[in-house]
Amino acid sequence: MTHAPAPRFPTPADMAARIPARIPARSAAPRWDRHAWEEALLATPEMHHTAKLLGWALSHLAPVTGQFRAGSSKDAGHLATATHLTARQIRMGLRALDRAGLIRYARTEVTGQEHALARPFALTLPTAAARTESDG
Repeated sequence: MTHAPAPRFPTPADMAARIPARIPARSAAPRWDRHAWEEALLATPEMHHTAKLLGWALSHLAPVTGQFRAGSSKDAGHLATATHLTARQIRMGLRALDRAGLIRYARTEVTGQEHALARPFALTLPTAAARTESDG
């Protein structure tokens, strides 16, 4: 009668030496390039320093897609606390980033006096046309 060899269970040394399985990349949204966006932010001429500070904060807080969901005044309060900017400075900074082509708002219907963060937006790289208009 022959016996089958006992199954070999991995030891801690075996587990440490193994190569981890490759995690498949999400294909839902393209990956956002934070480094390129920050370079574009720095290269934007004549942008007020508060708008650049807001841009750095958004860059730091951005998810891997660079897309922000619709927020609320609570989100604006968090951003104001983190950057020491007022609500007015945040609105003006978002407007400056939008004019420079560094953010793009989703096309949604605007109702009344909602906060600028109440609409979804994405961090984008400015096109050559937007750069030449701002260089003006």
